[in-house]
Amino acid sequence: MKILFLGAGGVGGYFGGRLMESGADVSFLVRPGRHAQLVNEGLRIESPHGNFTLKVNSVTRETVTPIYDIVVMAPKAYDLDDAIVSIRPAAGPKTFILPLLNGLAHMDTLDDQFGRDRVLAGVAHIAAVMNTEGTIKQLTELHMLTVGGRDTETQAVADRFIKLCSAAKFNSRLAPSIENVLWEKWTFLATLAGITTLMRGSVGQIMNATHGDQLVRTLYSECLAVAAACGVPVGAPAQSLALDTLTKRNSTFTASMLRDLESGYRTEHDHILGEMLKRAANHGLATPILAATYANMQIRAQLAT
Repeated sequence: MKILFLGAGGVGGYFGGRLMESGADVSFLVRPGRHAQLVNEGLRIESPHGNFTLKVNSVTRETVTPIYDIVVMAPKAYDLDDAIVSIRPAAGPKTFILPLLNGLAHMDTLDDQFGRDRVLAGVAHIAAVMNTEGTIKQLTELHMLTVGGRDTETQAVADRFIKLCSAAKFNSRLAPSIENVLWEKWTFLATLAGITTLMRGSVGQIMNATHGDQLVRTLYSECLAVAAACGVPVGAPAQSLALDTLTKRNSTFTASMLRDLESGYRTEHDHILGEMLKRAANHGLATPILAATYANMQIRAQLAT
């Protein structure tokens, strides 16, 4: 199985690097500057599970050809259109697309562009960044990849991919219902991103506020109600795991959206918070805390322009 990762940053670089480390046939589609860096210095990863440097195969938009079985893409949501332009030359008639984006809006876009029968779905659980020197730093021990298909053929392809991942040094699993997994992460992430950006603080700091626990639980309940109204209720085990993280006392955990906001970068608030709010409105649901978190991010975006 020939695999192409779009980008060699925190998510794609880490999981693609780990797969290449295990012997998988992996290449990276990158911009010319990153291509030169990879050729000259290799792919450098610093991780609690061991540091390593690899010589990797990399191509650019101008040199890529449609020879891949799977194209894995993990761009920021606001870069999706540009990402599609980049991977189109790599996608042959039998190439499958595996997005690792948050939320769900990207799935409709990719279905329209490549056909539903060629689009898998996946969720990446990892905190990793690429520093200014091009080194990927894994910030916590968590490194989990969950993949699935939405019909028999795409599920079979997802199964082949996960079997390949089983030899790599990260956790992976085939989801029997990937749509459920997407909603589990989205409801959790919308709560985490929404509350930490609204309060400008970590989970632990919010929990130490008088009404912090109540606000977090209310926001999560609003997101869960949206999932249920859309026909994909989040199960009790997933809710329990999410709340364990969202309400952990003394936790320094924050959303990457807050880190992006504080660094002056663009954020995925439209894709994560705005899209959740749209679905709530479509079903006539009142979600006042969610609305407050989205309004906050819209204001921050206006101030940044």
